[in-house]
Amino acid sequence: MNNTIIKWIKNNKKISFFIITLLTLLIFLLYPGNDITCLDRVSPTSTHIETTNARDILEIDLPDSEHKLTLIFILKGSYQIAGSDPPTQITYPYWLGKYEVTQEEWKKVMGWTPVPELNEEDTIAMGALYPMCQISYYECLDFCDRLTEMAQQQGILPEGYCFSLPTVAQWELACSCGKEIVSSGNLEKIAWTNPHGAKARVYPVGLKEPNAWGFHDMWGNVWELCADFYHPHRLYGSNPVNWKTDTGNLSTDMGLSITSVGGGLFYSILDNKEEIPRRKYYADSRKSDTGLRVALVPAQQHQLLKERLKHLHPVPDWWKNIKGSFELMYFYTKVYIRTYWGSLPDL
Repeated sequence: MNNTIIKWIKNNKKISFFIITLLTLLIFLLYPGNDITCLDRVSPTSTHIETTNARDILEIDLPDSEHKLTLIFILKGSYQIAGSDPPTQITYPYWLGKYEVTQEEWKKVMGWTPVPELNEEDTIAMGALYPMCQISYYECLDFCDRLTEMAQQQGILPEGYCFSLPTVAQWELACSCGKEIVSSGNLEKIAWTNPHGAKARVYPVGLKEPNAWGFHDMWGNVWELCADFYHPHRLYGSNPVNWKTDTGNLSTDMGLSITSVGGGLFYSILDNKEEIPRRKYYADSRKSDTGLRVALVPAQQHQLLKERLKHLHPVPDWWKNIKGSFELMYFYTKVYIRTYWGSLPDL
């Protein structure tokens, strides 16, 4: 069936071109595609930002602890996935955690850590330097708010910035180090990639080598929650983030779907080198293989997220089906244009 359609398209290029053009117009009229919020660039008026260089370190003191929560400064940049997709740009400076948030850091900020769920097959490792897991999306946002208050009290919070979860684009820029994401031959040096003999679900942070920008454990160990609501397709462009309030991924039974990235210990990273792992995570879930990495971002970003969360409402099933059909049409239209654009007839 598919081969027949392809042969017909090749033999009737003019007709197929007009059909595809008409379908594309209908798709964009009836289904606008990805809901991308282009986050406004914040003018770096703070002296702290003006004098900060790329990869500089910012440390937050934690009460009654010899350890500090460490972040790395990212000036701005762009990256691309395997050369096949449009580039993504972040146009404003921000900081991202050097490590995944540890259990000690969580306890010092929040005052508690969850009781681990155990079973006969595996255990959840507990310890100060192990990554925090078994936490919900909303608890992570609360952690960010409390960390902001703590940094404000220390007088080291840059003007106009606060803590939040990173957007997927902010996270991926740090993971890619501003380069094209392609197959890597040294993942074993920076990621836990052999889970079959592992007795624990996670390892302490920072045991593997950092990437070129100094970030540890961005591949493997635990999945990391991002700020974005889940979307099956990647977002591209300038400062993209999916915060659609009228959203089809908001289930009355399961709640809101969030995007997590990086791949956990039991994810087959070596089979997926060319694309950063990402998956759906329900906001109320508390999974033992999922944690977080904090970002220090423009306050408007965090405020907009909070506003969007207040106005979420589920989409009826019948509308989800219609949207799903248009998404499929939109996908095949892009495939067609990429495949045959060079051989379209002169009109």
